[in-house]
Order: sequence, then structure tokens, then C-alpha cells
Amino acid sequence: MAVGSNTPTMPTQLAAEQWNGKGWSRVTMPRPAGTVNVTGDGVACPAARECVAVGAAFPAKGTGPYALAGFWNGARWTTGKAAAPGTSSELFAISCPTAASCYAVGYYTPKNNSTVLIEHWNGKSWTRQAAPEPRGASFAELVAVSCPKTSFCVAVGTTGAGVLIERWNGKSWSAAVPAAPSSSNLWGVSCTSATSCLAVGGTGKATLAERWNGKTWSKSSAPAPAGGDAPWLQSVSCVSATRCLAVGDELTPRVFADQWNGKTWKPVSMASSGAHLGDFEEVQCLGASSCVALGSVSGFSAAWRSVSAFWNGKSWKVVPTA
Repeated sequence: MAVGSNTPTMPTQLAAEQWNGKGWSRVTMPRPAGTVNVTGDGVACPAARECVAVGAAFPAKGTGPYALAGFWNGARWTTGKAAAPGTSSELFAISCPTAASCYAVGYYTPKNNSTVLIEHWNGKSWTRQAAPEPRGASFAELVAVSCPKTSFCVAVGTTGAGVLIERWNGKSWSAAVPAAPSSSNLWGVSCTSATSCLAVGGTGKATLAERWNGKTWSKSSAPAPAGGDAPWLQSVSCVSATRCLAVGDELTPRVFADQWNGKTWKPVSMASSGAHLGDFEEVQCLGASSCVALGSVSGFSAAWRSVSAFWNGKSWKVVPTA
């Protein structure tokens, strides 16, 4: 299942598509009553007939957006509010270790400045969880989260002055701000256990990867195409501590991908069939040679359209979405 929205300046429709092993088909996803603009940002499916999606909805009466949540029961989508605190809020990503436990992350605005938002779904209702604010930060948001079990999650984002990592131990969240240039951002994270996580992003000049070993975070840099301009890793998916695939792109635009083998990063061939990839947004892997990435493709810059790209361990096959 993939979610998103249509692409005028202000999106007016939610979009959901389902993959059946051969092709994509559209699934109706209504926007909440009383809203005019909506975005679908992330989805997690803890069971074959259950998915939870998050995003933002803008009410018709001109107030700020509120955090949106959608539910798929195997037959249809319903949408409504998450906990939605503050004057505005949005949820960008979600991870569900079980059907009755999902963690979603984003931002909310208590008064004037945005700060991190973390919400938990217990199968019946949403509640906001207390999260420490980075000291001295005037802005903070979380854009990705990974929860291998209910008692452990890692969420990543930015403070506007550097990267931000929040970690859940089953009882409370704690914040870490690893040393990195002020232009750095983390866009993706994947954890296979409480002692193995990879977070990826960029510094504006090079890729950025942070690895968690159960005690500390350590920084590394993954390969990027030679002569590139502002390479960023947008997403990462790990099937084990020694098998991860990260995807990214540049301002050029040009896509690239890297594999982590537990010790080092190595570039992945970008040979593809079906079309020329223009950018990457998200990647999910079921195995070392079974991954799907979402992104865009274009013969020229004015005609972008969404596509999926399937990785078989050797090459990419680009498949149009519905």
C-alpha cells in the first residue's frame, strides 16, 4: 500500500494505491469532512487487511492544518483527526510494530515555533507522547520513524540547525543531537532491533549516515555519484544488521542507491528497465534482493509522474503507478 496526494499547488485529494504482485490499482481514500486541502505522507501495514496512514488536513475555515490519520480495513479507507495538538500539526511518518501499537511523528505548533510531535495509536485512539525538545532550538520536526518492537523506536528529523534523533525505550523518549554541520538533515531510518539502526540524510555537500549499536551513534558517509550536486539519501530499509538499502537523489536531478553490509557502504548499480528514474522518495525491502522504491520519472523536467522501482539484487525495474 502506498499513499500520497494529487499535485496542484495545494493538494485537494488523498491518493492510495495497492500492489497485488503484478500491478498497482487505485483505492479510494476520502478526505476528512470539512477540509479543502490534504496531504498523505506515510503509511504502515501491520497486517494484510490493516493499514494506518498519516498526513495533514486543512479545514475550510482557514485555520492551520491538523494531523490526519487514515485507516484501511482491507476493503475501504476512513480518515479523520489524530490527536492534533497546537495551532497547526502534521504527521509525516508512521511505524506499527503491532496492529494495536503504532507510533507516528511530525511537528506541531504550540504557539509560534514548531516542535516535535509524537503520537501513539493503541488500536482505539490517538494520544500525544511527551518528547524532549532540543535545548536552544527554535524549530524542530521529525520526518521518519522505525519501531522493530513496541518497546523500542527511533525517530529522526532536524532542529533547523542540525540533525535530531529521538529514541523510545518503552517508557519515555530521549533526544540526541549528533555532531553534524548545521545544514544537515536526516530523512530516513530503519531499525531491525534495539541494537541495530541506520539513519540517512545529507549535509548539503555529502551524504550522511548515522548508525546505532545499542549504546552510541557513529557517523559515516555513503558513496554518491562523482561530480554530483548536493547528494541526499532520502530513505533506508534494513532486513538485518548487515543488509540495508538506501536510496537518494541530487539536485541534478539524478538518483543513486547504496548498500550497507554491516561494515561498509557500497554503491548499487542504477541500471534500470522500463523508464529513466528522476528521483527517489521511499524504499521498503522484504529481503536483500526484494525491494521497492517510490519516486518519479520524466523524459523532461516539466512532466514528472510517480513510479515504483523494484530491485532484484542486480537491477531496477521501473513500473508506473496507477
